[in-house]
Amino acid sequence: MKRMFIAFGLLAVLALSPLVADNSELYPVKVEVVKVFAHAEGFKVIYAKGSTDTAVVYLPISWFVPGGKAELIRSTDPAYPYLVVFYRQGKFDHLRLYVQSSYTDNTWGVLEPQAGSGKFDPTQDVKLEF
Repeated sequence: MKRMFIAFGLLAVLALSPLVADNSELYPVKVEVVKVFAHAEGFKVIYAKGSTDTAVVYLPISWFVPGGKAELIRSTDPAYPYLVVFYRQGKFDHLRLYVQSSYTDNTWGVLEPQAGSGKFDPTQDVKLEF
């Protein structure tokens, strides 16, 4: 009797699994952030590319709104800063930027107004370099 219940339970799980399966196909890519520069138009993020190189990505401030393409998460966690970019079916979907809460932390900087002007394009896709 006990085996019959186990077999029935297993069969029920297998039969219902396609109905509750997450077909979102989100693929997260995490990169370690070296420095985040704040600008009136967004954030310039310098991240580690491989073991010795760095790369840059510009994230428009308009993405950092509720329901937008980006989320800024602040904490004093020593693992911060890092960036997680989510791709759906090979295309950029959204991202999460994890940063230190204090702007006095050495991972924060300020980008000169003219240095970032025009580089924060909200129609761009995020394509990380490796």
